[in-house]
Amino acid sequence: MIGLFKIFDSHVHFYSNAFFRFLTKQKPNRADINTELRNIATKGHIEIPGEDPVQLAKRWIDAIDKWKIERLILIGSMPGDEDSVVKAVQAFPKRFTGFFTVDPNSSVLMENAEKRLKQDKLRGIFLYPSLYQINVADEWLYPLYNLVQEVKGVVFVQFGKLLIRPREYAGVPTVTSDSFADPTSLIPVAKKFPNVKWIIPNFAAGKFSEMLQVGKECPNVYVDTAGSNSWMSEHPDKPDLRRVLQKTMEVYGAGRIVFGSDSGLMPRGYRYDVLDNQLKLVQEMRIPTPEAKKIFYDNLAGIIDV
Repeated sequence: MIGLFKIFDSHVHFYSNAFFRFLTKQKPNRADINTELRNIATKGHIEIPGEDPVQLAKRWIDAIDKWKIERLILIGSMPGDEDSVVKAVQAFPKRFTGFFTVDPNSSVLMENAEKRLKQDKLRGIFLYPSLYQINVADEWLYPLYNLVQEVKGVVFVQFGKLLIRPREYAGVPTVTSDSFADPTSLIPVAKKFPNVKWIIPNFAAGKFSEMLQVGKECPNVYVDTAGSNSWMSEHPDKPDLRRVLQKTMEVYGAGRIVFGSDSGLMPRGYRYDVLDNQLKLVQEMRIPTPEAKKIFYDNLAGIIDV
């Protein structure tokens, strides 16, 4: 607890050793795996964790204990790396909640999702429509959404500008299509699956007015505040975080906003600066304490702990 606030961070990438190995396999004309891993570490000034995900999980526990943070959502950020997150959550089930990224075009999409959501008890999925070139409302995904609805799970859907630093460091191009990056494409599917809780990360990363439109039409859609929100500097309106949060509060209310730090890479670890800045902002904006508590803990706990 930090002051009056318990913290449940919605957005931490679990960049395991296996994640980097899977990532390296996507690189054309690659060298041997160990050389590639060293190159990633050197280029990004980052650390490639050891092979045991439980040891990485312990480092995250040490980090959040240092900053007095109660809980994290850990995201398996590469299809195929679900086991790393499963092991981390099993080691610290009261502190971590697991999510996994899906390849929506995979032939084993449903088989894997069934295993992860029902057997491994992960609580939801992370979708990147623009990266995998698929509309979030594509009927191919309906069985997946039905499954999430059945287990009372949560779906993160990444819209707007997509920046994935590990891919840059690995030399793996991030090829996206803006036609799949519009949050309003979520409106029909959020209405069709009203019992699914949907979360749009990073205030929709530049698609801000579209995100607000979704909030007006879909009461089961939430927004996370994750990261530095660098998209603001490139937005035509050049909003600051205060204005972004204020406009989001007007549409979504305090009850559909969840805090996120967008932490992940070691050795930096937890991005306490993001949390500190947002705690100070809600105080400067004089957001009532009960509403602030919803943003930093209660909203996320309410949709995860069911």
